[in-house]
Amino acid sequence: MKPIVLIHGYSAESAKSTKKAITGIYGDLPRSLRKTYGSANVVEIDLSRYVSLEDGLTIDDVSRALNRTLHDDYAHLLEKGFHALVHSTGALVIRNWLRTFSPKPSPLSNLVYMAGANFGSGWAHIGQGQFAKWGRLIFQGTERGVRILHGLELGADWTIDLHRHFLETRNDLVKRYGVYEHVIMGSQAEEGWFKVPIRYAKEDGSDGVVRVAASNVNFNYLRLEATEEAKALGWKEVQLQTKRDRDLSRRRDDTLYRATSISRPGLRGRPMVPFAIPCECAHSGDSMGVVTGKKPRAQVMRLLDLALKTTASNWQTRVAEFDAETEKTYQEVLETQAPTLTWISEPRAQYDRHAQIVIRMRDQDGRPVLHYDVFFDSVQGAADESLPIGKLIEHKHINSLTPNIIAFYLRTDEFDSDEDAWVPRIPKVDGCYLDISATEPETVDINYLPLRVEFTKMELEKFIRPHMTTIIDVVLQRVPSPSVYKMVTY
Repeated sequence: MKPIVLIHGYSAESAKSTKKAITGIYGDLPRSLRKTYGSANVVEIDLSRYVSLEDGLTIDDVSRALNRTLHDDYAHLLEKGFHALVHSTGALVIRNWLRTFSPKPSPLSNLVYMAGANFGSGWAHIGQGQFAKWGRLIFQGTERGVRILHGLELGADWTIDLHRHFLETRNDLVKRYGVYEHVIMGSQAEEGWFKVPIRYAKEDGSDGVVRVAASNVNFNYLRLEATEEAKALGWKEVQLQTKRDRDLSRRRDDTLYRATSISRPGLRGRPMVPFAIPCECAHSGDSMGVVTGKKPRAQVMRLLDLALKTTASNWQTRVAEFDAETEKTYQEVLETQAPTLTWISEPRAQYDRHAQIVIRMRDQDGRPVLHYDVFFDSVQGAADESLPIGKLIEHKHINSLTPNIIAFYLRTDEFDSDEDAWVPRIPKVDGCYLDISATEPETVDINYLPLRVEFTKMELEKFIRPHMTTIIDVVLQRVPSPSVYKMVTY
């Protein structure tokens, strides 16, 4: 077996690189791996430590430092190849290393995200605040690592582009890099976290730090742009569409924008990545942590064993095997978890499936659109029993660094104690419209052509999927008035 490299997450580093300090990061996972595969003649485990709590460092810096260390001190990993087990922010570090530094094919073979923060964490926004600054300084004597937190915040522009990179044919992780990804992600927070007065500590569909949907690299991508006919509209026609937007009785044209790029797992040969949810598995902690926890250790080790033995010929069979482990988890939760905690009415709701929708708004020149409204409207004529999509939305977050990006969190499956099962909610939504309008407050000479796009019932079930993130890139047409440029003949 090839060597295994372990890469930790944000704020997990120790000030020292001693054996004791490293044990504090990875617990007994390295020992479990050696016990399973043999330390002398089968597996070489390379432990790694990087700095994340300095405000001047970026994820790009960490990936660059990883690359330099590999070339200077661990050339054998580049020559003979290696596997990687990454936790939390380590997912962004290794993905960025692949994008920026790895040759094609890559020396990295099997890549396992253990609660990888691929699409961010709500905690990253809180971690940038003044309270967190004082807390880090007083109790740890460190900074916050604000630039790394920028990449970790929900709806981060840098992170969206990182993942979009691998959707391009020339950057296909399997065909061009030869990298086989796997996702292991818990859906239960540590019990003590429920006392923390912050929603991200106890969100359903989350491990207490990262949402399941934000960890899954099986994501959907959609790009919406103005049609050629819409691009030819003059100032008065665009004004008319804007007025219709304000008049609910005369809704604007819904044929002015169209999808110019669509990508989702299973479409046009894009493969599914093996994804599993272990039982009683949280982000961290000695009891339920995905890396160091004792409760999920046996199931996590089974999944790691499958991942580390993956080859080109059996990678897609891993999808069903990982799915089977998730089914075991849901069955165990159904049978063993009862509402005994005084601060939770139904603990099995922690395993309710959720989805994220991340919408990024820019104009045709690539500039961010900062003053906008986003609405999800029910389709006129929908069945009376239809569930409005707005009822699924539980939280929204506008990115602090790039406020042209907004992330929505939706509950797609809800535990029903009467039925003793998780009930899908998306099929109850009889389609919807996505409405986006924008303004330029600094001048009256700019209008944005408002967007109205319909998603049918069938399309919603394709694009809003449990445990997944959907990224929607919206290119709003920015139109200057005739007063901006006049040509006069004398």
